[in-house]
Amino acid sequence: MKTSKLISLIAFLAMATIGGLLTSQNDVKAAKIATTTTRRGPAPLYTSDGTDITDRALSPNTEWAVGNIITTDHGLTLYQVATNEYMSYSDATLSDIQNPVQQPLIGTVMTRQHDGTVTIDKNTNYISHNPNLPEGSRWKIGKCMVNTFGEIYVEVARNTYVPAVHMVFNQILPEPTYDEYFFYYSLRDPQMTIGTYNTIDGWFNF
Repeated sequence: MKTSKLISLIAFLAMATIGGLLTSQNDVKAAKIATTTTRRGPAPLYTSDGTDITDRALSPNTEWAVGNIITTDHGLTLYQVATNEYMSYSDATLSDIQNPVQQPLIGTVMTRQHDGTVTIDKNTNYISHNPNLPEGSRWKIGKCMVNTFGEIYVEVARNTYVPAVHMVFNQILPEPTYDEYFFYYSLRDPQMTIGTYNTIDGWFNF
């Protein structure tokens, strides 16, 4: 095959691939962006009733336009990324890009149960004795951290962190710093106990 024809074929295939991605993203009119969580592998997809989609998943550290935010009959909160494809809120951080603010980075508390969020004390590596942060409250964000479970936490005060899945941000979060043992307990780890990984909300009983 001549070089010119080979280049044309490569360009055509590249456009076809990008076009497929754009089509899936344009299925929804997004006001927000969900960034898949790092260090936990591909994020699984679901239909609107919570049924697993087994032949596709979303790569880590990728950004996806979000349409509707729904809750299934089983209490699973989902972000719509295509016509009938959803990802779990626990596999992503959510950013509002309709009103972007470059500085500072602000997080607004938005939890599944709408009753505010707990905080983690970095000194004790456990839930802080401080009161919950109220739903809808806004906080200037400092450091971002990710643990061995791929959970992202953001600093709202000195040594005080909040699960990123309990906030919506005014811009995309920066790459978090890896801290393997931040909020790590063997009871949450399926490799150390009988059972499966205990999510943030499962552990906190949200």
